[in-house]
Amino acid sequence: MRPRTGRSGFRRRTAITLMAAGLLVTQATAVSASNGRSWKNFDHVFVIMMENTGYAALIGNPNAPWINSAAQTYGFALSSYGVTHPSQPNYVAITAGTTAGVPDDNDVTISALNIVDQLEAKGKTWTDYQESISLCAGNLLAHACGNQLYERKHNPFVSFADVQTNPTRMANVVDLSQLGTDLASGSVADYSFIAPNQCNDMHGRGGGGAADPCDYSNVQGLIATGDAFLGNLVGQIMSSSAWSANSVIFVTWDESDYTGSPTDFGFGDTSGCCTANPGGGHVVTLVISSTHDGARQSDRAYNHYSVLGTIQDAWGLGCLAATCEKSRVHRMTDLVNPRS
Repeated sequence: MRPRTGRSGFRRRTAITLMAAGLLVTQATAVSASNGRSWKNFDHVFVIMMENTGYAALIGNPNAPWINSAAQTYGFALSSYGVTHPSQPNYVAITAGTTAGVPDDNDVTISALNIVDQLEAKGKTWTDYQESISLCAGNLLAHACGNQLYERKHNPFVSFADVQTNPTRMANVVDLSQLGTDLASGSVADYSFIAPNQCNDMHGRGGGGAADPCDYSNVQGLIATGDAFLGNLVGQIMSSSAWSANSVIFVTWDESDYTGSPTDFGFGDTSGCCTANPGGGHVVTLVISSTHDGARQSDRAYNHYSVLGTIQDAWGLGCLAATCEKSRVHRMTDLVNPRS
């Protein structure tokens, strides 16, 4: 999470007038989910986690053209939420179905079952792509590297005890630069988790001032950079052989930094759902499916547990913690399934 001081102030000074949250509702018909609906086994799943940018800061923002176009082209969750504040527990939530009591962004070792355990139990492969982790010079447990480009708080896998202590599993934690090679060779894993660095995930870093395009102060520049990064990354995946008959990309943000007014930004948005209310605020979640048949929107309440639960159900992995509460943690069946 960014410091509450500094970034919030810059948000106030650089905020633009944003369109109403209902902007895209007229572009596609909102549909309701059916938790009982079945779907085919995913071929490949990609989860892309972005940072600290609320729904209202993106939807209608001319600095985010790819995101707004994707929201009108693919699956778009109108009521999606982070699980909590700050960043790290959201990353734990989307991979373990619980925050595991993690309260902050400090380095931690977590003893909790997680999606790695479930994937491997079903013979599924996985890769954790962390942009700029190569700058850690082989120390995969480093707190931060490359002048805050990589930060461990955005990498839940290295903090799970049963990954951290297993060299075979830790070998699946690689730099994002490896993704292009894996896609080109057709060796991409069944499940890929992707965390851009802090200059590409809209988070930013401190200390550089206005001269640093990655500084917190360059709010709209960070949004524009992250938007372009997403467009290129998603395009790379969709043009590869991994984009097969039934693959899916989930793009979401960890938490909202939007408090409810176009001129007031911070981390006061604690809206949530699905066993986590208060939550991490209203965020954008996009679901891009290779089987999609046009734009669709859902007004069903979803959060990071919903993303995890949808993957678990599609692959028959079972459930973990909050994802076992299916009556409250809704699966995103209306966004990953063809209508027919």
